[in-house]
Amino acid sequence: AGPAVGERGEQLARETGRGRIIARSAPHEMSVCGYLADVEGNLEFFERYMEISRVLSWEGDRRDALVLKDDCHFVYGGDSVDKGIGDVRFVKLLNKLKEKHPDRVHMIIGNRDCNKLRLSVELSEEALEKALEDTSFPYWLPEKDRVTPKKFLEDEGNLPNTMHNRLKWMLKHTMGADGAFDRRRVELALTQGKEESAVTDDEVLKSYIDMVTPGHEDGFMLKYMENGRLAHMFGGVLFVHGAVTEENAGTLPNTQAKCASVGEWVEALNAFCTAELDAYKKAPMGCPPEGFHYTKRPAHALMDYGVPGGADGKSVIYAGFNGKDGNPQPLAQSVEGFLKAGGVRLICAGHVPHGDCPSVVRGDSVHFLTSDTSYSKFGHKTSWGVDNRGVAVGEVLLTKEGSATCHGILADGTKYEYV
Repeated sequence: AGPAVGERGEQLARETGRGRIIARSAPHEMSVCGYLADVEGNLEFFERYMEISRVLSWEGDRRDALVLKDDCHFVYGGDSVDKGIGDVRFVKLLNKLKEKHPDRVHMIIGNRDCNKLRLSVELSEEALEKALEDTSFPYWLPEKDRVTPKKFLEDEGNLPNTMHNRLKWMLKHTMGADGAFDRRRVELALTQGKEESAVTDDEVLKSYIDMVTPGHEDGFMLKYMENGRLAHMFGGVLFVHGAVTEENAGTLPNTQAKCASVGEWVEALNAFCTAELDAYKKAPMGCPPEGFHYTKRPAHALMDYGVPGGADGKSVIYAGFNGKDGNPQPLAQSVEGFLKAGGVRLICAGHVPHGDCPSVVRGDSVHFLTSDTSYSKFGHKTSWGVDNRGVAVGEVLLTKEGSATCHGILADGTKYEYV
């Protein structure tokens, strides 16, 4: 861990005024956990992360495998795809690392991960016709903001009602991933040594369907979710994708019962996730025998858990610590009490973009840290499109006692480190 969890971090925090001491660092020999979230398929961003990481390194020059430092852990905080030309390669890197270190590598499931399960049913012949003019979906958006597949086809120049165009509609109007279809084309061209023009729409479509097909050799997205969790504990650190709030603390989908402890809650959330994925894998690909319906399909409860207002507003995936003014709000006393009783000292989450470095908000006994910096330089352009990131990149290093060190590079190129 070196200076990552030593007194140097405290010194920099005081010198720069950019950090606040939330706990004195643990001794260097103690196990350290690296944390990163919301890469969203931006492989260039991940490569910049690798340049500063103190827990991960590349295995060889091909950059197709990762090395985890001895005695270290790594948690990826969710949202692995959609916003870059590295969806396939990045997720495969994570899956391969998890296979190598099953007890030291942990992946959190984000909304951009679990919503891909929708592809198996919605990209079917029956759905192609039945959902064409359905105004009830996406049900989590106000009706005035919904765009039907038919309206999308008309707006795009009266396109034909094909699977390729239905996928483009899904990405743009229901997954917040406009342009992802063509970005996948770019990635397939790069990995196959082809010109972009040589990658057909059928190949792009197949890549998306294959990635969530049970048992498929290219089922990397489903594999990520099989490897993933809704929540994870590393000593006194609790990881979720979105937030822990008054609405979701201790709650489970499809029940009014509340868990008595944090440990029970984490275990039950992950058991729910596993059961949903098992049901998905046992069901045939395509429409269920009873016909197409947006809310009656295998693993719908897990998909619903990852949308705004899903699970009756009790999801830890689609939640945030920010108030209506956009600023982080302190934890409610009831939430802090529940977490403290369960031994939690720090919550780590992503999901809601903010600033160009991780933010830490202190509570009386439980703090939280948010790390999604995907809007660190809004409008920034790369060789393949707008990535909104610029040069900003950061890493969080944690001990089981709940101390955290944040280090990296700000949007203006300034290096930082604070505890």
